[in-house]
Amino acid sequence: MRRLLLPLALLVVALVVPSSASAAYTLGVSDQQARVFSSPLFAPLHFRAARYIAPYDVMSSPADEAILRDWIAGARRRHVRILLSLEKSRQPGKERHLPSVAEYTRELRKIKAAFPFIREFSPWNEANRFQSSSNTAGQPTKGQERRLAQFYMAARRVFGKRTTYVALDLLDEQNVNKTITFMRKFLRYAKPRPTVLGFHNYSDTNRLSQTRTKRVLRAWGKTVWLTETGGIVKLGRAFAFSTQRAARALGCMFDIARDNKRVKRLYVYQFHGDVPGARFDAGLTDVTGTVKRPGYTVVQRKRARNC
Repeated sequence: MRRLLLPLALLVVALVVPSSASAAYTLGVSDQQARVFSSPLFAPLHFRAARYIAPYDVMSSPADEAILRDWIAGARRRHVRILLSLEKSRQPGKERHLPSVAEYTRELRKIKAAFPFIREFSPWNEANRFQSSSNTAGQPTKGQERRLAQFYMAARRVFGKRTTYVALDLLDEQNVNKTITFMRKFLRYAKPRPTVLGFHNYSDTNRLSQTRTKRVLRAWGKTVWLTETGGIVKLGRAFAFSTQRAARALGCMFDIARDNKRVKRLYVYQFHGDVPGARFDAGLTDVTGTVKRPGYTVVQRKRARNC
């Protein structure tokens, strides 16, 4: 009897406990175009979440609001979880304006009234993206970590306890020390202590490395969502156009998610590619959304490749 029970016990454990190769994270997509949800190539990827980046004053801009509503309608038809992330205004004359906490809060209330079903929210996209003067416009800058913490706390007051907050959303840098310093300064002001960090680890995935991601995971100490990640097909002069190289990077992306248990969400950026000659392209498909690139198969099969 004991000889029979032991194999049975091992079988039960094997059924209950996921293997090291199984996904302990939710796979999603970050793409700004509503047509992603109607593409025939969308369903086979089995995305369970989707992320959209809107201007913080989206409800005060009829054009931006219409685009957002169209995108949300598509996401709801596909029954995916919606993560709404905010950033600077796109209205003419306001692109360089960083809102006050009071102004930001008023805009949040409009968003909540329009979309009360949204339960995942990110106060500011790539909060540390101020590497050049052009990026500084309308963005929080060094020394304004407190303002970002106030945006996070304002969101908590408006959306309440039932919402999951990606309290801080950071772009990685080749020198990740600056990213970690920014994070730690933010945490001095953010109350209560946030639990979810959004991280864009392009530098690791596209250099087939885990070093920066692991350092950020250790420094944060809690849950991390890779709110933007993926394989770069083209980036200026840094990465010449190559869909094969991008596919290898996507394999590394899955390796990172598999090896780090605190990574609970992974958003592939992006579904649609760009037009030939564009400065940035990380699409799984061509610009039409109908032609697969090699990275599409990597994502469809969740094929991890050791970084």
